[in-house]
Amino acid sequence: MDELRKGLRMPYGDFWVAYLDAHRNPVTRGMHYLATATGIGGAALAIWFELLWFMAGGIGIAVMMAVTSHWWIEGNRPLIRVNPFYGAISDLRMCWLAMTGRLRSEYARLGLGVPSPRSQRVAGVPGTDAAAHMTRAA
Repeated sequence: MDELRKGLRMPYGDFWVAYLDAHRNPVTRGMHYLATATGIGGAALAIWFELLWFMAGGIGIAVMMAVTSHWWIEGNRPLIRVNPFYGAISDLRMCWLAMTGRLRSEYARLGLGVPSPRSQRVAGVPGTDAAAHMTRAA
């Protein structure tokens, strides 16, 4: 609960750096893109068929996909426990940057290096200590 309290007071810029650092593995990002499409698809079906449970189901499945990708692929904790609102906004932002081909340059702009799995990261990347603390496995 303390982590959520701190996260709710965290400036979005700090959260964004931690978010991108927690999504270095392309497979994790791919799962998030698929999860985002699933959530949007569920919302579209809910509007089309006028059944609210489609939206709830789509968003629920999307959250499960995104959260489990952190445990199974990235080996860290999802930031939904830190700030769920910032997490949702950051997921959409990451998807948009990926679709427009600007995600790699965003990693570089923030000093996070190349978006790749942690084992291939360059040591001493600025700003990763705080992000690693927030996202390390439980």
